[in-house]
Amino acid sequence: VLGFLLTSLFSVNSYSQEYEYIPMVKPGLQLWTCDEGYYGHDDEAYRFRRYALTDEDTIIENETYKKLYSFTNSEFDPTTATCIGGMRENAQKQVFYRVGETNKMIYDFSLSIGDTLYDSDYPDLIFQVEDIDTINYNGIQRREFTILTNGLMAAIWIEGIGNYEGLYYPFHTNTAENWGNTRCYIYNGDLLYSNYSHGGNNCIDPLMGVENISEDNSITLYPNPTSKDVNISSENIINSIEVFNS
Repeated sequence: VLGFLLTSLFSVNSYSQEYEYIPMVKPGLQLWTCDEGYYGHDDEAYRFRRYALTDEDTIIENETYKKLYSFTNSEFDPTTATCIGGMRENAQKQVFYRVGETNKMIYDFSLSIGDTLYDSDYPDLIFQVEDIDTINYNGIQRREFTILTNGLMAAIWIEGIGNYEGLYYPFHTNTAENWGNTRCYIYNGDLLYSNYSHGGNNCIDPLMGVENISEDNSITLYPNPTSKDVNISSENIINSIEVFNS
């Protein structure tokens, strides 16, 4: 009996050590690669975005945030990236972000199954936590929150990583016209999450390349797609080149 009790106690203790809450805002360098877009808006079509959250502090309206950057290069460089705001997390496991005039809570990892929450962008909707699973991502236990509204999927949050739909989309396409996809999450150089379901096969190259030129076979453009340089060559003189969008 004593042996059984000791074995049981060891098993319970070992399991309890497997899961530990992982905050969103934590020491180190976090990188997200996101595919974002809008339905029905020609001027705001598909966008490929990368974000970096650093250890640098910034004070915004008497609150301490970690600096949030936007960048497009394959490697993050704070000297060339654009600081767009910041993120902070309180002791209640609530995550806030500040970008421009927008200041709101985007995650609340203290919630339990059945809890409801509201978003100021969607005042007519009530969101409810439908399920919470503990899932292993690359050897690390994280809780995954499934949130519904009106019986439809509204969001899937992952502790320490964010939303399936993007870094700061609290809720996704069933509640608004915007859509997104978190393609990769890298923490201190390690790829801890990847989702290529929307296309692509890595964390750097944009999903959409330049359309192939079929009108004039004398012009070649390569590589396609590309995240950096584009080579254009022609048998004829090129008088001008116009770029419509990225």
